[in-house]
Amino acid sequence: MIESVRPMVESLRKGWCPGALAPMLSGDGFIFRLRLTNGVLSFERARIFAELAGRFGNGAFDLSARANLQMRGVAVVKIEALQEELRELGLLDDDARAEAVRNVVGSPLAGFDASALLDARPLVVALESLLTREKALHDLPPKFGFAIDGGGALPLDVATDIVFVAQAPDRLAVLLGGVVAGEVARENLGAAAEGLARNFLTLRGEDRRMAAVVKRLGVAPLIENIPVIASGAKQSTCQLASSGLRGSAHNDVAAHSKILGAQPCGAGAFVGAGLLFGRLEAGALEALAQEAEARGAIELRLTPWRAILAVGLAPDAAQDLAARLAGLGFLIDARDSRLAFTACPGAPACPSARGDTRALALALAPFWSADGRRIHVSGCIKGCALHAPALTFVAEQDGYALVENGLARDEPSARGLDLAAMRNALISLSEGTRV
Repeated sequence: MIESVRPMVESLRKGWCPGALAPMLSGDGFIFRLRLTNGVLSFERARIFAELAGRFGNGAFDLSARANLQMRGVAVVKIEALQEELRELGLLDDDARAEAVRNVVGSPLAGFDASALLDARPLVVALESLLTREKALHDLPPKFGFAIDGGGALPLDVATDIVFVAQAPDRLAVLLGGVVAGEVARENLGAAAEGLARNFLTLRGEDRRMAAVVKRLGVAPLIENIPVIASGAKQSTCQLASSGLRGSAHNDVAAHSKILGAQPCGAGAFVGAGLLFGRLEAGALEALAQEAEARGAIELRLTPWRAILAVGLAPDAAQDLAARLAGLGFLIDARDSRLAFTACPGAPACPSARGDTRALALALAPFWSADGRRIHVSGCIKGCALHAPALTFVAEQDGYALVENGLARDEPSARGLDLAAMRNALISLSEGTRV
């Protein structure tokens, strides 16, 4: 066995995340997670990735909730060759620990949205550099993440550990596990992030996420001895009423209507191309790049909403591109009921899954509406696809269990459901009656 691959083939453990230097074994081969700074994907790189996916993987990508592109189905004997090609593209970090800590999401429209309070791109670059440079921060748990929201047309509703939300061109609110902890001047964001990360490592105990530490200790100990963080930011001023920062997942048609399809952006426009369950085939990625470039787009931007944006378009070109992408199978209409469903890869792609979750979700979609509650179809009790309460169907040995407003691991209200029973449950709920 290739020695560098040995840790990857161990039994999957809690908190494990794939990378390009430390890919994760799944039921359809190894998963390579590509962390693209600011979610920027050039047309050239999109075509290269599509070619690599066909040559080294099974031709499929997943777009993660952290705006990372994950290449699937890589055989163990092809890992080192793929890594070498990614290294030549400048997409490999110095080591796996430096790669794992580089979890920073920025505003997807940064640099194009004139209504934004600040351009998050240089802040993201600086924070990623800090995280990889300071080796003490490499001890952060694999799923620990940061987000920098510059404001504007698409608020960055990412539920992650440390979030900076622009309040003015020179000032950002600081949120820890979704709780406002203070504010910081733009030029001091790096110092604040480092101090918060170090305090988390000191105080975390067995906790893996900031929200758990905040729940146990409050925010005061976490901002102690970080003078660049000033108290005074108000929850009401941070515009935090978003799906990612609320405790219960929902399907927000209003939000989708601002992301998908042709959208105005200053004097220009962008097009949001939604991905069914976040899955993207290599041919579709290549077609997206080709169609967007042909109509004058500047580049593609990955988002945490299972959608890819083509940015820098003229309004007429955006309308034309949206129509073309709809014909290619991308989700363009915010009223599409499939957008209400979240489903993990399921069987056979995941060895833990006990059912074909995505086929089931597609079978259930006609019996639900786009503005209904979010439906989570999980292949097992880990619930990897969604970590917020929802109407959850969980695959078990004999049929599916139903959790009416909870996580996949919570106690179900019913068990042994087949497709007909699940369909009837959705019909009852849509009519306002209890299951």
